[in-house]
Amino acid sequence: MNKIERVTCALKGEEVDRPPFGFWYHFGLQHMRGRKHAEAEIDFYHAYDLDFLKVMNDYPYPLARGLDALETEEDWKHLEPVAGSHESWKEQLEALSIIHDAIGNEALFIETIFSPWTTARRLTRTGRLNEVRLRYPEALLSAMDVISTSLAAYAIEAVANGAAGIFLSLGAATDDVMTVEEYEIWGRPFDLKVLEAVREADFNVLHIHGKRIHFDALIDYPVAAINWSHFATAPSLKEGRMRSGKTVLGGIDEATAAHLSPTEIENQVALALAEVGTRGLIITPGCSVPTDTPVRSLRAVRSALERRSQNKNK
Repeated sequence: MNKIERVTCALKGEEVDRPPFGFWYHFGLQHMRGRKHAEAEIDFYHAYDLDFLKVMNDYPYPLARGLDALETEEDWKHLEPVAGSHESWKEQLEALSIIHDAIGNEALFIETIFSPWTTARRLTRTGRLNEVRLRYPEALLSAMDVISTSLAAYAIEAVANGAAGIFLSLGAATDDVMTVEEYEIWGRPFDLKVLEAVREADFNVLHIHGKRIHFDALIDYPVAAINWSHFATAPSLKEGRMRSGKTVLGGIDEATAAHLSPTEIENQVALALAEVGTRGLIITPGCSVPTDTPVRSLRAVRSALERRSQNKNK
């Protein structure tokens, strides 16, 4: 199988020659031009011969001129929708286009989009968005609708620039931030607006960040696959696959990856395969791996999968 066939079959839960794999980390290049970002992503892809590329997106969401954060009720009320082709997203979209030209014929890549709640939290000076929710609920709800509209428009542009889908990262679908019932109001409608905009994309992934996550409340989201830190929070990888009926991304503990030997990484891969099987599984970390994770440890992922494939064919 080639990389596109391997990932496509994995997303459909079909037989593969071996499960595909990928991993990612923050490059910290949001101050650089899109071309530099693209070059870093492409080099990363080639260095590890990944089956797919999850493109990081650390460029900031645009605020109105003169504002560097949203603090007052009036600030939130005056937030306006941003077009998907807005100047602030020019560099990231250029990066996607360059990546598509470089690897689009051989591998799929997906674009990272942080959920409307996470995006709104980053627009505050303190990050305490729950305080805003309590003080200015109507203003925040209106702003969330604006943000989700903007992100939906951006998601469409990302797919138009070659992305096979989006990796929607949820930062509040956890009991540590709010209840399931509260998330139905403050998270779900806005997440779905973004996902619905690119529903036809084949490789949409839901990332549920944190511990004590609202897993079962989210499995009906229109995505092909789900990713979460299953070493740190329920459900297990096997349970998540069974309960959701979707392909799962996982197997590697990102929290310890920087301190594990290649053999320990290979053991994690083997455990995931033994637990889930080879269908409906893409080997990845549960979240971003630290940037200081040793090269030899990351390369052990592919080695483990190829070794298993060779043994299977003997």
